[in-house]
Amino acid sequence: MAVAVLAASALTLSLPAVAAAGARARPAAAPTPTLRWSACAGAPGFRCASLPVPRSYAHPKAGSIHLAVAELPATGPHAQGDIVLNPGGPGASGVDFLEQQGRSFPAALRRSFTLVSFDPRGVERSDPVRCGGAAGIRRLLAVNPAPVTPAEVHQVVTATKAFDAACAAHTSHALLENVGTKVTAADLDRLRVALGQAKLDYLGFSYGTYLGELYAQAYPSHVRAIVLDGVVDPATSTAASDLVQAEGFERDLHDFFAWCPTNRACKAELGGNAKAAYGTLFGRLARGSVLTASLKPRYGGTQHVNLGVAEVGLAASLYSKQTWPYLAQALAGGLHGDGSLLAALAYNYAGLQQNGTYSNMVAANAAISCVDRPSPASLTAIERLSRKMAKAAPDFGASEAWSNLACLYWPVRPQGRVAPIHASGAPT
Repeated sequence: MAVAVLAASALTLSLPAVAAAGARARPAAAPTPTLRWSACAGAPGFRCASLPVPRSYAHPKAGSIHLAVAELPATGPHAQGDIVLNPGGPGASGVDFLEQQGRSFPAALRRSFTLVSFDPRGVERSDPVRCGGAAGIRRLLAVNPAPVTPAEVHQVVTATKAFDAACAAHTSHALLENVGTKVTAADLDRLRVALGQAKLDYLGFSYGTYLGELYAQAYPSHVRAIVLDGVVDPATSTAASDLVQAEGFERDLHDFFAWCPTNRACKAELGGNAKAAYGTLFGRLARGSVLTASLKPRYGGTQHVNLGVAEVGLAASLYSKQTWPYLAQALAGGLHGDGSLLAALAYNYAGLQQNGTYSNMVAANAAISCVDRPSPASLTAIERLSRKMAKAAPDFGASEAWSNLACLYWPVRPQGRVAPIHASGAPT
């Protein structure tokens, strides 16, 4: 996406800011400790625990990481076991997802299964990757999502290098080397054992499907059932995957255009022509216009909204039809110079919390993505890819290509590779 490190994840929009509107990873030989459950702070009915795992499975004596785990107990008297959930990202908090969405799962499922989730290593409560504070996140969101001129490219490169340097300064190299999905798959198996389950039941969304695929590949005999929603193809190159995502956003945007005339509120706000409203607003922003956002003081107060922030807000609103009304309101406001809702959508997507701080989702997303798979190896390659993808997906292609820039300067080399996963020996 426009921000150089965001990828698709399960999304919950509360919009708090608007003022007025390789080698197969193996668990360590040491016994996995039992989870000690206690009530989750601020989440009645949920239980929380901590699971220690080796920082490095290759060097198990080099210290531990403590994974935050949460569960929503089954409602029925004869529960069949646990289903472990991952909401995607990479970088999304599984604990937050469970606490926010757990009770929305089907009642029949909740009668039979306890729902469990966790913050993967490097995420939020589990030894988080850190890349600076709220101001740094806002600066990163504001970069030009698709630079063209040498001056624009220089500005984006400078901002991205500063972000990467902040990550290296605030996070140990040992952690950055050990946040890849293969390692998290080993953590998932330790969690299975700690839960007392002979075999794993797992539900992964978006990026969470990649975790499930790697788990099935590494531990096929430990699988009972795995459900993958929004599957990541492990055999698809980074460039091809970026194009798929750009084309997906493109389809969603045009579906929104078609939906707007059928919705009374959207039709009234945008005159029945959402495509024209979008074209007018984003055309102005692409030419350098800036909107004003009036946010609550703890969310930064008065902000300037440029093309970068607006495009992140646009993408955030496209994941679900439930958020399309927000997009209609945001476009209508933007046409009148008010970028408050676009800013709120963008900042919420990047992990803005009620207290004005940001979760570490953006930082974790970069750390995991850059380690997991190779990205374009030079600035020239990214520029060439952006031109190619802009032809296939005019609204989102170039910015998806530029989303690889953070990995170009990342302090840890990629460890994963692009290859098919067969999971031989796992259930059909």
